[in-house]
Amino acid sequence: MKLKKILSAILATVMLTGMMAACSGDSGSSSAAPDESGGTVSAEDASAQEEYTVKIMYFGDATTEDTNEVAEKLSELTKAKYNTTIDMVRVGFGSYSDQANLALNSGEKLDVISSFGLSAQTMMAQNQIIPLNDYLDEYAPETKAAISDLDWQCMTINGNITGVPANIEKASAFGLLMVKDVVDELGIDWESVKTLEDAEPIYEQVKAAHPEMYMLVADFGDIRRPLCYDPLGNDNFGILEDPLTEREDLQVVNLYETEAFVDWINIMYDFNQKGYIQPDAASSTESANSLLGAGKAFSNITNIKPGIEAEWERNCGKEVYIAPLVEPYSTTDNISMRWCIANSCEKPERAMQVINEMYMNPDFSNTFIYGIEGKHWEFVDEEQGIVGYADGVEAGSTGYSNLAWGAANEQIAYVFEGDDPNLWEELGEFNETAPPSIAKGFVWDNTNVLTEVTSCTNVLNKYVKALQAGALNPETELPKLNQELRDAGLETIMQDKQTQLDAWLAENR
Repeated sequence: MKLKKILSAILATVMLTGMMAACSGDSGSSSAAPDESGGTVSAEDASAQEEYTVKIMYFGDATTEDTNEVAEKLSELTKAKYNTTIDMVRVGFGSYSDQANLALNSGEKLDVISSFGLSAQTMMAQNQIIPLNDYLDEYAPETKAAISDLDWQCMTINGNITGVPANIEKASAFGLLMVKDVVDELGIDWESVKTLEDAEPIYEQVKAAHPEMYMLVADFGDIRRPLCYDPLGNDNFGILEDPLTEREDLQVVNLYETEAFVDWINIMYDFNQKGYIQPDAASSTESANSLLGAGKAFSNITNIKPGIEAEWERNCGKEVYIAPLVEPYSTTDNISMRWCIANSCEKPERAMQVINEMYMNPDFSNTFIYGIEGKHWEFVDEEQGIVGYADGVEAGSTGYSNLAWGAANEQIAYVFEGDDPNLWEELGEFNETAPPSIAKGFVWDNTNVLTEVTSCTNVLNKYVKALQAGALNPETELPKLNQELRDAGLETIMQDKQTQLDAWLAENR
């Protein structure tokens, strides 16, 4: 069968420096594993370890029954190899961050968790996760070798490795997504859109022809910012403008006072006043997928990466065009989604072994992403490693939604039907060629200003989504936002971030 050769070729093409030294081409990883007493258990004898269950928590729509079935299938791999059973919980996008924080704070049984929607800095500062430094070399040497030093640097806070970075797109790029059938029907020149303002005449035309549609919608209440800046930490409290231009003075500034942000929300306010934006965008609990799929929406601001059009089509059932608004660039925060070990984990070494399987073992990755063969998915072209939904299953009816980008390493998995067979090679090139921010590798530790971060977050929650949806007048409400941020301690946060950035620059330039 050619599939393992294909997977090995994919690994060689898209994994970062060190992969070939770490991967032998077999579908399973082969590291030796020290036992709990400190002695080394060979790969062949790792199953002699004490029985243990690793509980994994991550995001996405799935029934409990189907998730349990997938966990049982994964357990067949880990039980034979490590005497480890897998337990899994999947939580929907809208409630994942709340449920994850609850699980991390409650002390309940939890071993491995995705950081999706969470701040690694805050998780580490609040002792919700543990550093991986003491476990990678012994329990996941293949994974450690497969990831670049720069990516590991992006995972490290004060010398502590906070998680294993997901091997997904590692650059930011944004575009305006438009439903293809409407564009084709009205003969719209979608490629003429270079800035968000260019969409105005298109919205006017579509609204006249399809008054039943929203012109621009949010995704669970969020509208992406089509802006180019380095957030210097995923809270956006103090950012670096013009991150691709090398210069001596790297000044931390307030995003919400920058010309780019002000111009954008003024456009959004104008669009809202003209009835182009979903009226309840800031508070919506609906996904952009569902709105587009139901014919209620014409456009959405989306991230761009190889295969994004097919991903949208698969999830909403509509073909789309995407006009680029921001070209790809890479920051530390693009290497932000990670797989962590919870502080409540009783045996971190066992959790680390499972993360190693997640990252290095195609059999594990395929089951984790796509579910059960014959029930959730089936081969479309086994020789090429292309899969699709099982007979009678669709995106809206599956009991286990597939999210390749939600896994530890999508690039060792099968390619889903509709995607380019060379998707993973294209994604690897996308990651390699995106120009980096001049501050890439800098990781801000917010430990000293947690109180201020919490206060500023509360202020943002009052204003920012509504401003970005055009529901508030920037002329009157933006000054209120910035004053309340200052009152909540934004200047203190920015000074702390500037001090750390200056120290990082002195050491790394």
